[in-house]
Amino acid sequence: MLNVKKKRAATHFAIAIRERERTPAEWHNGADVELHLYARSLQRAAKLLIEKLDGKEDFKTAWDVGPIILLYRQAVELCLKALVGEGCAFMPAPTDHITLYKTHSLRWLAQIVCQIIKTVRWESKFKCDGISNLSEFSALVAELEEMEPVSCAIHADKHGRPGEVPPLLRKASVLKLVPRLDALLDLLDATADSLAAERDLRTNGFGGGGLGGDFGSVIQ
Repeated sequence: MLNVKKKRAATHFAIAIRERERTPAEWHNGADVELHLYARSLQRAAKLLIEKLDGKEDFKTAWDVGPIILLYRQAVELCLKALVGEGCAFMPAPTDHITLYKTHSLRWLAQIVCQIIKTVRWESKFKCDGISNLSEFSALVAELEEMEPVSCAIHADKHGRPGEVPPLLRKASVLKLVPRLDALLDLLDATADSLAAERDLRTNGFGGGGLGGDFGSVIQ
């Protein structure tokens, strides 16, 4: 299990300096540090909105959870892309960086993440609060994607009263999901950092050999 509370073996800032020196093209065009900071800013903005959220299921404020979901969705998207970008080095066929930049599909990104985790044989370590295996990880990402407010409004059952929020977007449901999303962001960050650190070790001749080696020394 990733210990996301401990100091990481390699931070986004240390990795970014080396990456900009040696990598001619990446999906983020060298802006990985900036995008990491932006993703965390989105998370903090979501928490500020949660603090001001009216706990009552009032008709006029029922859709106030929408911006919270959108902020978390974009933060998760950026962290998924960061992990895929780092993990591509361990894949037989790396994901095209232009496709990675353009996509907004959380499900597709989650599928690539699962492939990476399986390739490095890291299934037993990729877990956090609320996520104990890859299936639960994929289910959480899919649930977040389904909660996109505009899509929910368009596809909601129209038999209720006008303006009514679908069950998936009710305040109680969203607030219950937030701690799991926070843990997910930490997990994605820690995993991306560990993969980057392992790649640096292998580049310098200190890695664990072929794909699927033991990442324990990097994670802890």
